[in-house]
Amino acid sequence: MKKYIILLIFLLSTPVYAGSISTSGVTAQTIIDRVRNDLNETTASFWTNTDLLQWINEAVNTINSRTRCLESGVSNVIVVENTRSYSITSSFLDIEKVEYDIGLSGNTTQKSQIYDLERVPFFNLRYGVEKERGDPKTYSVWNNTLYVFPIPGSTQAGNTIYLYAVSSPSGVTVTTSQIETPKYFDDAILLYVKSKALSKDRQDGKADAYMKLFDAYCDRYRVDVMRRELLPTGAK
Repeated sequence: MKKYIILLIFLLSTPVYAGSISTSGVTAQTIIDRVRNDLNETTASFWTNTDLLQWINEAVNTINSRTRCLESGVSNVIVVENTRSYSITSSFLDIEKVEYDIGLSGNTTQKSQIYDLERVPFFNLRYGVEKERGDPKTYSVWNNTLYVFPIPGSTQAGNTIYLYAVSSPSGVTVTTSQIETPKYFDDAILLYVKSKALSKDRQDGKADAYMKLFDAYCDRYRVDVMRRELLPTGAK
């Protein structure tokens, strides 16, 4: 019995991460059909397709902003001596995570080979007058530019920074538009759209109830599925 209790504690305390960001694979029309069926309006008499498409698009963007589920993968930035700012050329909603590779191989017992940089407010990094040089520990993103501190010196030149960006959805504009969020958010989209539809019909109580379910759904997946925990910063 004891070993099962230990296993349960381990499972409850171990972080869970997203296994896939594969898109839903359904179209906006599929969501529209399901919403109309749930609201007992199989043809557009009160809620137009234009309404529903707008709300589906809002739902997809809200889900992505809150859960960061459309992380597009890693891109590399090569560190340059005495350079604190690096242009980010790709389009993105936000930078979700930044890692730094100290460039060593083999047994690195004194500091981690790859570790996460801590994000700090841009105000803390914008002046560029600090004299400290060394492996970056913190970063900020401003105007499509990555700023790091400490400023890399000659020893750090040629090392790699890994950026994990969150993409912006292309947009749900027509009934054939593909839903870009992962499939496990399809039900959340339904909740959001039904809330908006009922709000338009002035059924505020039901609308609020559906929106609360939507919020809870997003929060649960953000914590249980999409959650990230930073690796400890390498200590000198």
